[in-house]
Amino acid sequence: MQKKILLAAAIFVFLSFAIAITSFIVVTKNINNPVNSQDTRTIAFEVEQGQGVQTIVDGLEKLGLINGSDYFKLYLWRTDLGSKLKAGNYEFSPSMTIAQIVDILTGGESGIKSNETQVVIPEGTANDQILEKLKIAGAISGEKDFSQLQLDLSEYDFLSNKPEEADLQGFLFPDTYNFFKNASLEDVTTDMLDNFDRKLTTEMREEIKKHEKTIYETIILASIVEKEAGNKEEMPTIASVFYNRLGIGQPLQSDATVNYVTNAGRAMPTSEDLETDSPYNTYKYPGLPPTPICNPGIEAIKAAIYPAQTDYFYFLTTQDEEQNTYFSRTYEEHLQNKAMYLK
Repeated sequence: MQKKILLAAAIFVFLSFAIAITSFIVVTKNINNPVNSQDTRTIAFEVEQGQGVQTIVDGLEKLGLINGSDYFKLYLWRTDLGSKLKAGNYEFSPSMTIAQIVDILTGGESGIKSNETQVVIPEGTANDQILEKLKIAGAISGEKDFSQLQLDLSEYDFLSNKPEEADLQGFLFPDTYNFFKNASLEDVTTDMLDNFDRKLTTEMREEIKKHEKTIYETIILASIVEKEAGNKEEMPTIASVFYNRLGIGQPLQSDATVNYVTNAGRAMPTSEDLETDSPYNTYKYPGLPPTPICNPGIEAIKAAIYPAQTDYFYFLTTQDEEQNTYFSRTYEEHLQNKAMYLK
């Protein structure tokens, strides 16, 4: 009797395992394979503002664009993209996979349509420059600027330490975006903040806590690194210089922060510039400036989170085409570098 029970249990476990494996294969096949790879005709599809996921999925299934609504919803659940589907007029094909369709619906590069416009925001771009790019591309309508935004920012925990009077500079993540034409500045800003939120991983946030810094302070430092560095390879070393200075209370003496407040556009501040009385003048005031001076890219952010471990306190960058950077441990070494390389 006991043998029969053990045999029945073994058969049950085997069948359960077989069913699980079969189900996994079926699900994976229907997610990764298109309805018909040979059917390349395009089918118009509209997502209206405010439409829910179920309505969108039902519409795709009805037009024969996906293998089944459950597979599509499972993919959205796995990728956490259910809330990122955007309204618009699209063209899909039965030869597309679920991943390709979702990429388009969430604004991936392959999804540019006639009612969309692409905006490239380089690393180190300031808010006023972003606004100008958005206007030129036709991405926004109206004359509103970032100081007039009407957004609930409470859901963005990375902004919890942002001073109330400060704008969102530092957190409008530099990237290539596909925006609907004549969108509201609020919608565009939300896309950029959501992008920042995705790029700043859990591991990166934990590392920031280890430095006993807030995210806001880290982005301020990253914005300075972005403007000071000639290339991404030297960013962690430049960040180490600033961390070393902060550690002993030595002023950062960043030319980039002075140029930010004078807006003179000079490669190197003049002696008059260095006398400017402003909290952004890090020659006069120790510590970090009040806010980020630009919107840093991911490499500068990583450098501020994971700086190199050095004993450098000084650096200079040559003003020739090569723009080489030279680091030094003491002020005497720094003076020697200046005499040698800044002729």
